[in-house]
Amino acid sequence: MKKITLLASLIAGLSLSSYTFALDQSDIQTISQHIEQRLAEGETTGISIAVVKDNSPIILKGFGLANVDTQQLVTPDTQFRIASITKTFVTLAVLKLVNEGKLSLDDSVYKYLSDFKPKILPNNNGQLTVRDLLTHQSGIPTGWYRGDEPTTTPIKDLNSLTTLLSNDYLVWNRGTISAYNNNAFGLAGLLVSRVSGKNWQDYLQSEFFTPLAMHNTLSHLPNGPLPEHMAQSYDGNTQEPKFASLLTPAGGIISTGNDMARYMQAILDSWNYDSHAILPSQLIKQVRNLQNDHIQLDGDHEMGLGFFIDHFNGHIAISHDGSYQGYESMMYIVPELNFGVFVTTNNRNGDDTVFDIAEMVTNMVTQSVKGPFLENKSTQTSSSQSPQSKTLEAGFYTGRRNIFIEKTPNGEFVMFSPGQAIKQLKQVDSDSYQIIGEEGDVRIKLTQAIDGFRFTYNGKDSANVFSKLVTTKLTPELEKLLGYYQVETTNPEIGDIELRYSPEFQALLAVSVKHGFVRALKVVDENLLQVQGYGRGIGTVFDFQEPNKLKALGYRFKKITVQMQ
Repeated sequence: MKKITLLASLIAGLSLSSYTFALDQSDIQTISQHIEQRLAEGETTGISIAVVKDNSPIILKGFGLANVDTQQLVTPDTQFRIASITKTFVTLAVLKLVNEGKLSLDDSVYKYLSDFKPKILPNNNGQLTVRDLLTHQSGIPTGWYRGDEPTTTPIKDLNSLTTLLSNDYLVWNRGTISAYNNNAFGLAGLLVSRVSGKNWQDYLQSEFFTPLAMHNTLSHLPNGPLPEHMAQSYDGNTQEPKFASLLTPAGGIISTGNDMARYMQAILDSWNYDSHAILPSQLIKQVRNLQNDHIQLDGDHEMGLGFFIDHFNGHIAISHDGSYQGYESMMYIVPELNFGVFVTTNNRNGDDTVFDIAEMVTNMVTQSVKGPFLENKSTQTSSSQSPQSKTLEAGFYTGRRNIFIEKTPNGEFVMFSPGQAIKQLKQVDSDSYQIIGEEGDVRIKLTQAIDGFRFTYNGKDSANVFSKLVTTKLTPELEKLLGYYQVETTNPEIGDIELRYSPEFQALLAVSVKHGFVRALKVVDENLLQVQGYGRGIGTVFDFQEPNKLKALGYRFKKITVQMQ
């Protein structure tokens, strides 16, 4: 944690008065023109932007259409789903309870959620802290479809999350693997409810929405037609289906540009002026403390407490994005510049657009003043690390998708995924290969901790890693498990599973019949198999302890045929 100490000492010496730059009318016009250009490119439908600087909103504006059919325009009061930016509210809610002396971040989760009793794999210690829930390091399964079911009573159903997740296994020891985790934040929201004595909706209303005058913000999607001022969401030109789920604390909030400006300003006021608008300054600053510097597989990806950590021109931003059912959002806050930006859109294809706009505005502000901070953790630690000799090997690599790497007769490497074009790889340094033909500088970079790699985009590490397949010998016991498993539910979010064996790769494979994804499995014991790899959606346990039955992904399946050829 030396980095945190260094940052704290730097921050202590700063004065807000040193940073007086604000966007002028020319800058605001440039931003507006850029947004209009992105809309003209046809990737998205409507955009709302909120920018706060030096205690005032300096941009609150809507662009494009909230609803194509009615030609309703986006305004600063148009409602959008902010999706996973909701997780920042969960984090601040937990810190409010810390401030009240009702819990500690390093307390056991089981102290407050005694009915949460997950199954424990061999060699897993089963420990779990409140901090783990907020940093995506809990080991709670992420490949768990049950929480995605539509419900008309999400606040009530949240109470069932502990029981549902108790039917599944913790997939890793806490603090060893980072895996973006909606289920963990669902539990954190439930924990807030249990400790505070208020349901999640009432807690948000009393602790955030009412005191911050966020009058057009809702905890979750209401039943029936969309609210009058809510933007319709799209996937291209098609309306997206919309529903609420019990994982409301992970991504349920609906808000506006105006209200998100108030939220960002309250964070900045708490941080810079100790206003207690949300929290005391000393406590809210904990969200920027680095939480994942001990996790080797994370590369230069930096995780704070419920917020991501980003770097702009020597300045540090706390951030979060959100993506759900056709709504895409991005928020950056740079406390030392008393600055925040929130951008949201109502089209699934607009995800790159909101990132582009939010980064453009943040760069405009941060470029104006020399930043005092060091760059990201990979830059700081690289000089003290001893690079190990790693070489790329041909083979089957698994992660969020499957990737095959082959070596050509002339000694060059190519890569491909099923259904995608073959791409040539060009070695550019000792541990990275550029992917020829990609837009921008896209590479695979070998990881030191495992036999595998991650993608980098224009020099920035992606969060996902791909590990080399662990082969499996097909035994008579495993062969009995192969076959077609029918899900015992009518829920449309999950389909049947087929278990296959590939002699070519010596791989045990689980195939989603409905969604088409293929996951390589490894043997845990005679009744348990686990999805290979590391990260979000990986690690799922397949439980065969009942004859001709499978429990996985939060559901039960029944074997109905022998293996299909």
